[in-house]
Order: sequence, then C-alpha cells, then structure tokens
Amino acid sequence: MIKSIAQFAFCGCLFLFFISCSTNPKADLVIYGKVATVDENFSIAQAIAVKDNKIVYVGDKQGVDTWIGKPTQVIDAGNQLVMPGMHDAHCHPFNLGNDDEGDWFSVSNAHNFDEMVALIAEKAKKMKPGEWIIGGGWNQEKWPGRKLPIHDAVSAVTPNNPLFLYRHGGNSAFVNAKALEIAGITKDTPDPFGGKIYRKPNGEPTGFLTNMGNNMVHKHFPKEDHPVKWYTDRYDMAQKIAHQAGLTGWTDAGIYPDHIAYYKTMVDEGMLKIRSNIMLQNPREGNLEEHFRAQRVLNYGGEEMMQVRSIKMYYDGALGSRGAAFFEPYLDDPMNPDNRGNTEVPIEHVYEVAKAALKTGMQVCPHALGIRGNSEVLEAFERALKENPVEDHRFRSEHAEVVREVDIQKMVELGIIPSVQPTHCTSDMVFIADRIGEKRSEESGSPWRKMIDAGLEPANGSDFTIESHKPLWGIYAAITRQDHTGWPEGGWYGDQRMTREEAIRGYTIWAAKAAFWENVLGSIEVGKLADIVVLDSDILECTPKEILSTEVLYTIVNGEVVYSKQ
Repeated sequence: MIKSIAQFAFCGCLFLFFISCSTNPKADLVIYGKVATVDENFSIAQAIAVKDNKIVYVGDKQGVDTWIGKPTQVIDAGNQLVMPGMHDAHCHPFNLGNDDEGDWFSVSNAHNFDEMVALIAEKAKKMKPGEWIIGGGWNQEKWPGRKLPIHDAVSAVTPNNPLFLYRHGGNSAFVNAKALEIAGITKDTPDPFGGKIYRKPNGEPTGFLTNMGNNMVHKHFPKEDHPVKWYTDRYDMAQKIAHQAGLTGWTDAGIYPDHIAYYKTMVDEGMLKIRSNIMLQNPREGNLEEHFRAQRVLNYGGEEMMQVRSIKMYYDGALGSRGAAFFEPYLDDPMNPDNRGNTEVPIEHVYEVAKAALKTGMQVCPHALGIRGNSEVLEAFERALKENPVEDHRFRSEHAEVVREVDIQKMVELGIIPSVQPTHCTSDMVFIADRIGEKRSEESGSPWRKMIDAGLEPANGSDFTIESHKPLWGIYAAITRQDHTGWPEGGWYGDQRMTREEAIRGYTIWAAKAAFWENVLGSIEVGKLADIVVLDSDILECTPKEILSTEVLYTIVNGEVVYSKQ
C-alpha cells in the first residue's frame, strides 16, 4: 500500500512538472519594491507576482524572475512602499460620489452663522417655491462663540422653501420655519423617543433637531426619482475617488435594499472595481429574521467583490451634537444641564436584532459612540449570545469612541470588534473635554492602546464623507493623535496612539477580518486575492507629517491596475 501511494505521488509530481513545462505559466503582473506584507510577522519582501487575480509569489527579486515573460506587466517601485490595498471599515460611499449640487447643498465653507445665512439666501433665489433645500456640512464648533443656530434669520430668507441641513457628523440637523411647519413641530410637540427638539426660552423650536428629531422632518422629503444609472454613476465616481486614495475596499455603513440592488447591477455589468462589504440598514420593525434572510448575500458574482452579511443599527448619537449616550450628564449643554445623550431605539430592540442576526448568520454593527451607548449595547449582545451561542459572530461596535476599560474587557470576552475612525478622534479632541470633562476624556476617549493591549484588533475607517476619505490621513491620526499642524504636542492623550504597524493593520488585515475576509484579503501572501497599493513614500520610515503628503502611485484590485498616477 505504501509503495502504491509513493508511486501515485511520484506520477503526480511528474504530471505537474510536464504540465508546467508545457504551459510555461508566467505572471500577469510583477511588482518590485519594499513590500510590507502585513502577514503575521509583518515581513518585508522585495517582489510580488500576480497570476489571474491572485498572488502567486512573494519573496526576493531573484525568485520572481522566473515569473516574468512577454505578457507580464512589470512595476518597479524601487525603494518605495508596496502594501496590501487599504479597506475603509466604516464609510458612506454614495455620498462621496454624489457631488451634484442640485441634490446636495453644502454649507461647509461658512466660517460663521451669518455666512451660512448668506449662502442659504443665494441658494433660495435659484429655487422654485416649495422646493426643498437639502444639504449640510455646518459645524458650530468652528464658528466664533460656538453657539447652535436659531432658525429666525434663515427662515426670513427662505419663506417659501423648506430647509434641512445636516450638522457635521450627520446625527443632528438644522431646519427652518417652513420645514417645521410641514413636519407639524410646534412648541407643544413633545420630544420623540431617541431624539430632541431644541427650544427657545419661550418653548418655540430653534430649528436644531437631534437623532430621531431629524426623522420627524426627514420623512417628509420628496421621493427621489432617478434611473438606476444615475445611482450607479455615483457609486462609480466614488470608487474612482477611493482608488486614487489607495482604497481597494470599503464597508458601506448602512444602506437599504434599493441601494443593494444598485451594487448588484454594478457587479452584473462589470462596473464594480472596489471590494464592497455592505451593511443592511436596520428596518426597526417587521419580521427581522425574514428580512435578514432575504437580504443576506455572500460573494455575489464571485471573486469576493460584494457581500451583505451585516446589519447597521443606530443606537446613540454623536459627541458634536451632544447625542452620544453617557451615564453622567454633558457639562456644556446650555439648554439641558441633565442631558445624558440619546438612544434611538429601546435596548430591547438591540437584543431582538442581535437574536435574529445570530439565527440568520448576520453580523450586528450598532452605532455606539458614548460610554452608556457602548455599555448597553454590550449588555444586549451578551444576553443574545447566551441564548443563541454562535462562536464566530464578529459583532461590532461602530465608532466605539468613548469606552470604559470594563467595557473593553467585555468586548474581549464577547468577541466584539471595535470599528474606529482615527480622524474622528482628532476632529473631536478640540471640544470633547468641554463636553464630558478631562477625567472621562482621559480614561475613555478613543482608547486604542487599551483596546489593542487587551487583545482587540480595531478595524480602521473614516466615516467619509463626514471626515476625509483618505486612509493615509487616518494612519497619520492613529499614530499621532494630532491635527495636521502637529497640535497638540505629544498627541491628545498620546499614550493611546497606535504604532505604524497597528495603524496599517487596522486598514488592511484587521479591516478584512471585520468583514470575514481575512483568509482571502488584507495581506500580501501567496494564494490571496491581489489587492495592492504602491506609495511614493515609505510610511513605515518617513516622518508623520510626510504621511499626509504621500501619494498613491498604483491601486490594484483583483490583479487589475484600477488607478495609476502616471
């Protein structure tokens, strides 16, 4: 028996030898450079070979030569860095591609409230009576005095047009008198569950609404009426912008079935060129199990280009709008000194979603930003997991921005993945101490070092277009905890910084793992899909400031060059 097995093995080797000699396989693509593989040891290699859409060689320059033939494209990056393609673990791609002013009115260039009023007045002159002005981008934290807006001056220049402007962050909005009228919001309207109507001293609404308060107006928006191509064109624009920044994949953090259908159309038509892990927006009502099963998609169209296997939930709000949930009050809310933030749905609903997800093979990804938001979500997860134990569920906490050490340990025990956005930290650091005080900020603010030391592997993202879509800017923020001027010296609670290797892992292998893709993506190893970027600077060795100006030379998805600077 042993002899026959040996003979079989010998014949098999001869067969493979003759096949390889007769076909003389050559690589489609060879890349020379300083290759950061991001494997288990963060090994550095000199060359990569790609055949079809997979990596077939990683090693030294001499070893790759046998893979080069007449059809082989060769990229010689010299000493420049070659690394796995980067994946944004939490973002909103449609917004990145939708730059049509007719559909979105940006006021982000306003330096104060008066400038915003002037921009709105000019916009209103171009609108027909009754047309909605929908947009956003304002941030009172960047205005002198840092006061929230009151609608009177805006309403005076928009008497015939309802206005809805998201605050930076998207969890709150500013509306005018016409929008309040359409929504039926008056001084007698009670705050909705999970939201707040800010009011003047006389009880009349100011026009500022948070969380579910937004929805009271949002539900009155006119329905969009665009052909499918209008949507796919915007996703296509978004992926081109993302490729230029070195993104080969993204996690779309919450869309409804109609937009999932647009992704499928792009796959069917060969348009989708970015690895797309999609979160289904939580429906909040109806038969959850039935809905999750109907929308779950694995490897649509092949080559792991698209999947829907997770659910996005909104639980609490944002720090900027004082909606993130805490056990203790905010310290700087002039309207409500006992404000402890909002939760958009009852905690029982989080449990019901988690239970349904565990039964249908779905991953739950709640927006949980504040201390109370994260703590309560973890309690709901723990209850669901005890009743429906699933070992590899990979539930996540989206944002996980202010988290206590006790809850970090709970994340470890339950197998929860923190999905963090480093640039949120460096945006919010200018006001977070005003919101929650130095003690809570120091103990729990973006505690990445505590998370990683505890054994967690944070998946890095940006939440674009709330922040920049550039992952290199996220890596800079993760390793410095500073703004682009280098402030504050030493970083905002700099002991919580990531190392360069950890920041890169967060945008590659850890982001892949958060999407169940770590066996096929996230590192440069033989057998994995060829998602690769080539940079014009070695971000492992250059100064932190130089990372900000580093440019992408090539972006490669599935072995195909989808972006080249040349």
